Amino acid sequence: THWAWEIVTMLLKQRAEYSKEPMECSFLEAMPDFNFVHNLPFPRIFNMHIPIRWFPNQHIENGAKIVHVLRNPKDIAVSMYHHFKNVGMLGDVENFQIFLEKMFMNPKAQVMDGWFKFEKDFEKAKKNDKLGAIITVHYESLKKNPVQETKRLAEYLNVELSKEEITEISDKCSFKKLKLASQTVKDNSLVANVELFKKTEPFVHRKGEIGDWKNHFTVAMNENFDAIFKEEMKNSNIQVQFE
Repeated sequence: THWAWEIVTMLLKQRAEYSKEPMECSFLEAMPDFNFVHNLPFPRIFNMHIPIRWFPNQHIENGAKIVHVLRNPKDIAVSMYHHFKNVGMLGDVENFQIFLEKMFMNPKAQVMDGWFKFEKDFEKAKKNDKLGAIITVHYESLKKNPVQETKRLAEYLNVELSKEEITEISDKCSFKKLKLASQTVKDNSLVANVELFKKTEPFVHRKGEIGDWKNHFTVAMNENFDAIFKEEMKNSNIQVQFE
């Protein structure tokens, strides 16, 4: 998420300071080419939604790290729906229920492998990760305990900061302040020519709430989702925080 990207960026800079470059500058699957990437200073921080199986082996072998953000799939479905709607990617999908059935829950739709395969592949990769390259951060934990989770990320990145510095970074990366920074600090002209962002104003900071799915799922939709989730995840040890 944008949220995790901002936190990691500040941690590696070791100061609570927004960069003028919006996260979209480092959003790999949206880039028309990689010229901008080649000019970025190290350490380079990228944001992406691609399946772990698409990652080059050298990424981990060369000592790079992966921050894997795990979120309640019901909230992800809602967030993805509004994102697709905002950038004109829904096609003939008329409402959230159709989106949930035809795109999010449909394995044939192949939207980044679908949530179930995407997360189970990450689970397998983390299990086989002998170098400690992958850390999983629960979106809900980051919302409930931002300072604690920011400290955990700092330790994973081998960044030594004081409690006050961690707290300041955590505060600067609150949803409300990130949304304001997106409008007042970020130079969105840097991504004005990226096709994905031409049709819309900055859209990524919509609500950032836990449990917004309850405003979109009917009882029947929720029961169907739970049944599919139970079947798909019966052999998985992934712990999803639904609240």
